[in-house]
Amino acid sequence: MIPHSYPARFLPKIIFLFLATILFIFGCKKDNEKKSPTLQLISNNEYIADSTVVAIGFPYKIGINAGKGDAAITNLVVTLTTENGMETALDSGMYSNDLNYTRSASYGASRFEKWSFTLRDKNGKSANASITILKDETSAFGPITTYSSVKLSAQADAAGNSFFSVTNGNFYTQQTAEANQSDINIITYFGDLLVPSTEFTLSSPGESDVITFYPMIANWSIPKNETRYKPDSLSISQGAFDAAYNDSTIISNYTSATIGKRKFKIVRAGYVIPFQVTIGPSSGKRGLIKIKSIQEGTGGHIIADIKVQK
Repeated sequence: MIPHSYPARFLPKIIFLFLATILFIFGCKKDNEKKSPTLQLISNNEYIADSTVVAIGFPYKIGINAGKGDAAITNLVVTLTTENGMETALDSGMYSNDLNYTRSASYGASRFEKWSFTLRDKNGKSANASITILKDETSAFGPITTYSSVKLSAQADAAGNSFFSVTNGNFYTQQTAEANQSDINIITYFGDLLVPSTEFTLSSPGESDVITFYPMIANWSIPKNETRYKPDSLSISQGAFDAAYNDSTIISNYTSATIGKRKFKIVRAGYVIPFQVTIGPSSGKRGLIKIKSIQEGTGGHIIADIKVQK
């Protein structure tokens, strides 16, 4: 009942505000009742369990199964938190009713590794899950192999070695590379034909632009070996590289969350570049490349020291 003291001209406004308030409350209630997406960690024997204690370098697999609530899944964020901070391993947009995500990892140097998964849907609803793996304090870092003063040539030097194996340390020319394609992890070229030029570039058989400079790679066996390079080339000093006698520096600078690139562009003397072999018989091996000197141009070369996990 509207009090008699309100003038009649105010009645429409009062009724409108009353109805708007009711609709707002009802709308909020409906929004709160919308179902969130579901997210579950995969827990079968192939996947590591929460709070598992492992040695440094231990390979493990994590994964999730997810489904939509009242709206499609639109985003997945995966992060890795260690005692050194947090890294984003994935931030992917999508539009899907369900999702299966798995990731292979190798335990690093931290006291713990916490993987967190955050799922969001079109309604703004979210779901979260996490898993923490712990380091066996009695475990030790692994040995490395060092290749010193490796000379790798650009494409115009047909007699030079433009192909390299991090497993056996062998060099290959353009004439011998095809017969040894399963061994090759690193390829060098001068990217003058690309726009913009990538100048002196570190690549591998699985990188898309490499066939522009070495066309025969287009016919190599599938899947082609692939190596990924961390874009950050200045976090490790040359002194730290020289002092590394085990893989602690390597795994601390190329973690399981690192998003590597299929090529490293515009190589410069003084860079120390972390890398990981991601496809091929040597898959999982990580290492560092220290660029000692460089001669620019299509007939040029780099001189580098390379340290890689055994």
